[in-house]
Amino acid sequence: MAKALTESRRTRYTRTVIEDSLIELLREKPLSAITVSEVCAKADVNRSTFYAHYDDLPDLLGTIENETFSWLSATFDDMLEQAERQHAIGAELDNAIVQVCRYIAQNKRHLQVLLSPRADVDFQRRLIGLIYERYDRIAVTLPDSQSALEDVMRTQFAIHGSLGLIQYWLETDLQATPEEIAQTIISMGMPHETASDTSAH
Repeated sequence: MAKALTESRRTRYTRTVIEDSLIELLREKPLSAITVSEVCAKADVNRSTFYAHYDDLPDLLGTIENETFSWLSATFDDMLEQAERQHAIGAELDNAIVQVCRYIAQNKRHLQVLLSPRADVDFQRRLIGLIYERYDRIAVTLPDSQSALEDVMRTQFAIHGSLGLIQYWLETDLQATPEEIAQTIISMGMPHETASDTSAH
């Protein structure tokens, strides 16, 4: 058991070093201009070690993206499930957004690359899709609109505007705090019904 645990830790360390090396190279140039040999040299591993873990560079990048996507997806789902059980979607969604912004800050070097044109644009599409897939559950937190068209426009603004703000935040090296970015997304992208709005109905 001890040996298996040691091997598992060693494997995780090796994969982390290789993944970090690709991210560092992606900060300088696109994936198409990077070679396996460059990644191996930066990670200080041989090619056989690389191919023991990944098929090629797109597989390596996909692994990094999938790990990030899985965390974000699980966070949203956990928060939504808690909110639905407690009948407090708005509060839990706000909390989820704060948690996501903190995660981005903690993993900024990876996210600065993954959400930039140097990486895979499909990853950004997947993130947008993640929100769209859950939007029916999120929409109950938003004030009623007067038309279906307004709902569509509000949805587009909330999702694409939030992603654009996060990309700007990463490009400017996180000059704002995660909590400030989360609050901007909550107040501008997903406005909750105010007391005055409620009294007006």
